[in-house]
Amino acid sequence: MTGLREQKKAQTRATIVAEAGNLFTSRGFQATTMDEIATAAGVSPATLYNYFGTKNSVLLAHIETTVGEMIEAGSSVLAEPPPDVVEAVQALMAVVMDHFIALDRELLREVFAAGFGPAPDVLPELIRLDLLVAHQLEELLNQFVSPRGLAPRIEVEEAVIAIYSAMAGQLVMYVSMEQMTAAAARSAVARQIEIMFSGLGAHER
Repeated sequence: MTGLREQKKAQTRATIVAEAGNLFTSRGFQATTMDEIATAAGVSPATLYNYFGTKNSVLLAHIETTVGEMIEAGSSVLAEPPPDVVEAVQALMAVVMDHFIALDRELLREVFAAGFGPAPDVLPELIRLDLLVAHQLEELLNQFVSPRGLAPRIEVEEAVIAIYSAMAGQLVMYVSMEQMTAAAARSAVARQIEIMFSGLGAHER
């Protein structure tokens, strides 16, 4: 009985998150109310608030679902990565970019705004989700420790920070610049990864 109850709760939660995501995309995060989310999910407002105390909590759950799908898709890259480290990293970061870009651009703006807003629980949760993605990148790079791709002087953790920062920075640009297309954002990340591994210029020692 307990197992069935937990399954029902999980299904209700998933339905709420899915319907909220649809509303956030079609109506916009700010315009969507908790009552509308409850109606779309087929639950009472009291039930909705029992699962999620705030609309930001629903938004975070929606992003968490996206990150979960992202991690699952990225696992296929880790299982059979391209033999070249640059191509392997580009493939994994393409998965990350594709999933984020699949979200509505305005919704991504709301995520960023919530992360730096007054709600104290939002930023730590976003950081936790970021770390999940960064950990997968670290797992991939560990497969390419010298002589397969990373120079001995480069720590994997350092490479993860540099690569993830470049991807995140490009995502911020995409969200901020309406004229930037998804294809341009993806291409920019791939190019930045190539530059990182090739170096910014020739130099002598």
